[in-house]
Amino acid sequence: MPKVGDRVRLASRKVGQDPRAGVITGVRGQMISVRWSSGEESSIVPGPGTLTVVGRSTVRPKAAAAKRKPAATRKRPAKKKAVPAKKKAVPAKKKAVPAKKAVAAKKKAAAGKKAARRPGRRR
Repeated sequence: MPKVGDRVRLASRKVGQDPRAGVITGVRGQMISVRWSSGEESSIVPGPGTLTVVGRSTVRPKAAAAKRKPAATRKRPAKKKAVPAKKKAVPAKKKAVPAKKAVAAKKKAAAGKKAARRPGRRR
């Protein structure tokens, strides 16, 4: 798996086109952010065999460039207090279908059955 700061080469999508070269600036699961040699930056999910790690970059990425304090002097984040659970909303009861709609639905169903019968044949 490539890491931030690795120099990579991405195979071209077209025959006869040169591969793209760049430096990885971020990795989030399978998605990789790359700053290309042309200055553009893009996020990609490379297919199998398309990305080649060439080596480490001499330029440190932005996230790693910030100096970190030694572990002993770093402050630990404060613990979060427990938040009381929210009450769940009670789903509304289903309304009864008005009588007119029920009758109309029955008529539609009966009409559909008549249309399904073969013409000229009595039952």
